[in-house]
Amino acid sequence: MQHVPRLLKGKEDDLFPIPAKLLAHYFPAFTMALLNDLHAELHRSSSGGNREICVRTRHAGWVLAKKSETSSRELYVFFDSKVSSGYDLSGASMSELDIELNSETHCSSGIDMGKIIESIRSAYAARADDASARPTVSFEFFPAKTNAGVFNLLTRVEEMGLALQPTFVTLTWRSAFTDEALWLRIGAHIQNEFQLDVLLHLTCHLPTEQLKRILKNARAAGIRNILALRGDPPIGAERWAPVEGGLSNAVDLIRLIRQEHGDYFCIACAGYAEVHTESWNHPDLPPSNEARALDLQRLKAKQDAGADFIITQFFFDVDNMIQWIADCKDAGITIPILPGYLPIQNYSSFCKFTSWCKTRVPENVLTALDAIKNDDAAVRRYGTQLAVETCQRLLAAGVNSLHFYTMNLATTVTQVLEGLQLLPARNQRELPWQSTLQRSTVEGEQVRPIFWSNRQASYIARTAAWDEFPNGRWGDRTSPAYGELSEYYLAFKRPKLQRTDLWGTPQTEQDVWNVFVRFIDGHVKQLPWCEQALSLESAAIRENLQWLNSNGFLTINSQPRVNGAPSSDPSVGWGGDDGVVFQKAYVEFFVAPEKMAHLVKVMRRDYPQLSFHALNRSGEEHRNTPLHSVTAVTWGVFPGTEIVQPTVVDSDSFAAWKDEAFELWKTQWASAYPADSRSREVIQHIYDTYFLVNIVDNDYANDDSDIFSIFTRIITEAMDKEQLRARVLELEARREKMFDTLASFQSLQEELNGELRSAHSELAGVRSENLQLKEKLRQLQAQLALASL
Repeated sequence: MQHVPRLLKGKEDDLFPIPAKLLAHYFPAFTMALLNDLHAELHRSSSGGNREICVRTRHAGWVLAKKSETSSRELYVFFDSKVSSGYDLSGASMSELDIELNSETHCSSGIDMGKIIESIRSAYAARADDASARPTVSFEFFPAKTNAGVFNLLTRVEEMGLALQPTFVTLTWRSAFTDEALWLRIGAHIQNEFQLDVLLHLTCHLPTEQLKRILKNARAAGIRNILALRGDPPIGAERWAPVEGGLSNAVDLIRLIRQEHGDYFCIACAGYAEVHTESWNHPDLPPSNEARALDLQRLKAKQDAGADFIITQFFFDVDNMIQWIADCKDAGITIPILPGYLPIQNYSSFCKFTSWCKTRVPENVLTALDAIKNDDAAVRRYGTQLAVETCQRLLAAGVNSLHFYTMNLATTVTQVLEGLQLLPARNQRELPWQSTLQRSTVEGEQVRPIFWSNRQASYIARTAAWDEFPNGRWGDRTSPAYGELSEYYLAFKRPKLQRTDLWGTPQTEQDVWNVFVRFIDGHVKQLPWCEQALSLESAAIRENLQWLNSNGFLTINSQPRVNGAPSSDPSVGWGGDDGVVFQKAYVEFFVAPEKMAHLVKVMRRDYPQLSFHALNRSGEEHRNTPLHSVTAVTWGVFPGTEIVQPTVVDSDSFAAWKDEAFELWKTQWASAYPADSRSREVIQHIYDTYFLVNIVDNDYANDDSDIFSIFTRIITEAMDKEQLRARVLELEARREKMFDTLASFQSLQEELNGELRSAHSELAGVRSENLQLKEKLRQLQAQLALASL
């Protein structure tokens, strides 16, 4: 009996909606008649309870009908990967069908889909016969961070699957499979409900016995395709080391899969056209010929161990990729090679990924991007065109596969395939029913949470327009791309930090505060929450931030108030030219509980224009905003468009970000020190006790409103006379320094004015001399003319 998905409710089923009805216009009348017969059969029995009917047609197709007594819901699913909307069921009736009618139909929990290598070989054979045949096209997705993001990721995978018809999709995972069950469930759902072959990533981060269990569970879910990887060292670790009882490399993992499951799984492996960075002779020098040869030997070992095909790391040097494929053939590597391409959709993420992976970028690409790096739309247009040209060159060189790292974004990949004329025609759809995921409607403008801004995350907005502008400040918790670039597996290739050199060995909380102050000053280049120096917009509030951090309000995110600045402003502008942008003042920080309690008390009593939300690691919460509230803190007005709100403070997103923000204290800071050290004890105490707080000043139109005034009040109220006197002296010294600086500028201006006056005088003299010379020249010319007579 052919496998049919068992549609039973699980604890995560809200994330995995099942198709509730079919679109009638997808089907001819005889198919709708069959559905009517099934509907009648479901209700024929007088017995109560849930009922399932599994129907097999004369043509080996299947229909599953299910009635839920508790929810009064009916479900009809056609299942046959080869069935299209034109499948011939004419003349079929209930009497002509094989019907199994039990009170409960026992069906397997998964569908055994095909092995991807078979689809690849089939496509290659077709292209050998007809060069115009479609190459294999595949997409990589990574799991979303939130429940709403998982839901919308499934929507996106399904929509791209139906519209673009990839040969297969790949699903990465993070955090060494801490959510293994959800990982498998997402993969199985994509496979079972969308009938897309899924390639699941599997790494060597777990002991062998756990890997065996995962493989067994994947097989039980009907998964047949695995991308076997060693995996990268965790962030903070200097080098890769196998876990106790674990495997050393991808070759060992491939061998394990073959030993445990024979030929059941199709196994993919990774290839590196520019050589795996750990094989480089020096971190800052290109790999030698010997390193290249060794890397090819290791790739050949993966093939010999049982790998079926290769997916490469992303690239931009097309000539090198084409040569590397030829080198692979010379090395005896005969399995298919799928070049992986990461379309440029955002300048910041492009710089990060190419830096982390040491990707070679042609000079003409760097020059073109540098000229447009501040224009999101121009960057995306250029990235799309570059992707089209790159893929055209690959196909012309005989490459038969295109693999895209989508970053969970749809528009650019769709445009690339359109530019390559590889979009399938609508009548090529194989699935005869409507989208299985009902898109939730959300009121409001395009809005994105602010919390991941300094971690340079990549996000998607609710609409197609902002969906494809994933700048670090912006994101939406419902987005399939909502999350953190640092959690994306390529981020684990970033250069390792010498953390003790950066942050020292703090012995007190004040030492930690000083590290934050030095970051604001620019002497510390990076914090776990801030991967780049302060942005230009923060220069206006730098002194305020220094004051906060020196007094224990450890800021990790902030923005000044902006009331109608040009969108082209180099400090606070965004979104292109000809617009006007606004933003509310915002600050986010860690703080000790006693300071937080004082802050909340004063805010509630005397600062109604401020909204706040505070959470500690254990979930204790303080707020003056409604549950599930969303507050826009950045918006803009642009010609010909509605008001755009790309940044919000979202209470649900803040709760999700809280977990990650606190975890960074341990994973990236405390882990730099020995377990029994004083430094680790200090960081652990902050992790255990501090609150994460965000504050928004809603009075953005008031020039006198100052989000930092409440901090000045709280800090000064806690000072004794000596501390106040020291603060007054500090401010007086700063004031005098400002006056001295102003006087220096005035003196310099007077000096420059004097030099300008002198230059003008000299210029006037030169002009007068020039006129005199011209007059003498005319006189000489006249004398010469007279002499010639």
